This record gives sequence, structure tokens and C-alpha cells, in this order.
Amino acid sequence: MTAVDTDAAARTVTVHLAEPNALFLAALSMNTAGLVADATIDASKEDQSVVTNLIGSGPFVAESEIPNKEIRLVKRHGYDWAPATAKHQGEAYLDSVTVVPIEEDSIRVGALRSGEGDALRYTQPPDEALLQKEGFTVLGLRTPGLANVLDVRQTADFVDDVNVRKAVMYGIDRDQIVSTLYSDNWKPANSIITEGALGWKDRSDEVRFDPDEANRRLDASGWTTRDADGIRQKDGRPLELGLYIDVYDHTSKPLYELVQRQLRAVGISLQLKQTDFANYPKATADPKLSLRRNGWPTADTFRLTQNYDSDQGDLFQLEGNDPYLDGLLRSQVTETDRTKRIALIEQIQDHVIDNAYTIPLLLDTQIFAVAPHIHDFRNAANSVPWFYDTWTERK
Repeated sequence: MTAVDTDAAARTVTVHLAEPNALFLAALSMNTAGLVADATIDASKEDQSVVTNLIGSGPFVAESEIPNKEIRLVKRHGYDWAPATAKHQGEAYLDSVTVVPIEEDSIRVGALRSGEGDALRYTQPPDEALLQKEGFTVLGLRTPGLANVLDVRQTADFVDDVNVRKAVMYGIDRDQIVSTLYSDNWKPANSIITEGALGWKDRSDEVRFDPDEANRRLDASGWTTRDADGIRQKDGRPLELGLYIDVYDHTSKPLYELVQRQLRAVGISLQLKQTDFANYPKATADPKLSLRRNGWPTADTFRLTQNYDSDQGDLFQLEGNDPYLDGLLRSQVTETDRTKRIALIEQIQDHVIDNAYTIPLLLDTQIFAVAPHIHDFRNAANSVPWFYDTWTERK
């Protein structure tokens, strides 16, 4: 059992863990574990969802919110406890930051170009070159964490066969995806975590485009006949897999459409579905849905355990049928020796990729376009903007 001791006079908290936990400090460093006042902790969920009720300890304070229109942050007066890694100490340089949610790409880009906005997160890749040409700074920020992948749900039709999963792995041309749809800010993934993450291992030996091997695998599993459209069939059923367009990624529709064409070439029909923000979580939780997009920037690989341990997220829907993977995922939590933990993370990657439980696509890249009068714009380890050091030439 975990015990906690507090010393109000020294402003310290001491946590005694019941067992070693290699993830503990990394988890505490995330914004989701930030310090908040008792009033915020004690508030109802409804009150906690109102941003102005969040009493934290950072360099900015939520001053006002107009739901679905804007959130206004103002600097905290007297702030003087920035981390040592910050470029300065004391109060933030900016007096305020106003966050405006706009879903339509053309409107967002137009607001930046017209001067209504100073920075935007995400822009369609074709707009990156346009904005750079006009003097805007386009940042392709990659932080360690989970790569962008397609998790394969084992409870769906056909994908409990490793040959089908491998065929999906080999049927996707990641280099073509990047060169066709994206910019130089993007790179193909070669593992389930990104370069720079603890224990990253280059698995491009398996994460590769190999249509001949994809076809061989499908033939070996009995998918030897094709219909008039070239889709493989077995026992009178077409080889169809389902995937929802990711509502959180503005590039997902053209991405999935290209993947759809690539998989069709080896005889796999990828059925693309659409829903809205409100219904996406429930729709993509369907155990009969073949694939679901995943990926998360994080300073530690603890997300692997959160996502895939059968007692936690179980996003592969293995339902405990791979005790070896569960053992690896749980061991990486309790192993505090860095060398041994790296070895475990490498084994996790090998096992997941060798079994094609997930299909790596791209390295996680956060695209920001920033006006030329904005300086020292940065992002935190989990890719969220961090405005503390940011300053502007404009008065």
C-alpha cells in the first residue's frame, strides 16, 4: 500500500511506494499531474470542467471562457518558480494568451495570414510551404513517445490471423504516404515508439513495404480468390477491415484514403467510416472494429502499459490471451534499473511488431505555424504549447 507524508511547514510531500515504480516520476512531470488547489480537487466534475475554476500553479491563470469560442489566459503576477530549464525566471513575458478553437483549416490559416492570430496548431501540409514563403515560421515538433499507429483489434473479423495482420503491415507504403501527402517535417515510423524515446529500437526490417510478402501471407491463409474489384475472398466472404476517420487529426482523411488504395492493391478492402467528435470515442470502442488510430507524445513509455496491458486499456483486445506481453508490460513498470528496463522495452517492441498487433505509420509530429514577430515559442515534452518564454515584438 502506498503511504503519503506531508510537511506543510517545509512544503514537501513524501510518497512511500509499496513496490518499485519506474513510471512514477515521469507521470508526476506531466501536465495532467499539475498542482491544483484543494478547492479544485474538492469541486464536482461539472465545476472542474469549467476552466476558470482550475486553480493551478503555472505562469498563467484562466481569466475567462466563452464555450466553443475562446479561452483567455493572463499571466500570474508574482510568479517566480519556473523550472531550471526555462530561459528566464520570474513572470511570463506575455500579458495574455487567447486560445480560439477553429475547425476549418482555410479559416484558421486565413486568421493567421491576416494577423487576427499569432500562431496556429496544425495546418494542412500544402499550406506549410505557402506560410513559410510568406515569412511565417513552420515548426514540425517531434517529441518522444508512441508513434502514430493503427492498433489491430483481435476481436474483429479476420485479424486474429497473424498473416492478415502482417499483410496490412507489408501492404502500406509509408514513404509514399510522406512524399505524397506530407512535408519534410514528417517521417515514417519504424517502430511502435519514436526515435528518442527510452528503449527505441529500429524495426524497419518488419515495418516495411513488401507487397510480395503481403500477397504470399494472404495466399497462405487461404485468401486465394478475388472478386471483380480485386478484393480477396474466402468462404464467400470478402476480406474487409473497418477504420474510422480520426476526428483528432486533420490529415487523417487523405491519409486513410491513400492507405485504402495501397491495401486494395494486395486484395484488402479497407472500409472507411465517419462520425463526429461526440460519438468518436464510443464508435471506435466497438470490438468488431478492425483498426483504430493511436499515438501519444510522452516523455516515458508508460503509455504502452496503459494502452495494451489486458488489465488496463487492452486496446489490442487480446483479453489476456498473450500473458507474455502482459508480463513484459508489467515488468517495465517495476523495473527501475535503466539498462534492464531498456531491454524490456525493446522486447515489447519486438513482440508487438513480430505479431503485428499494431501497424506503425508515422512519427508523431506537431505542426505549428508562428507569425514572425513571435519568438521563443516552445512545446512541452508531451507536445502541448508552453508560452512561458514566448515573447512578441508587438506592443
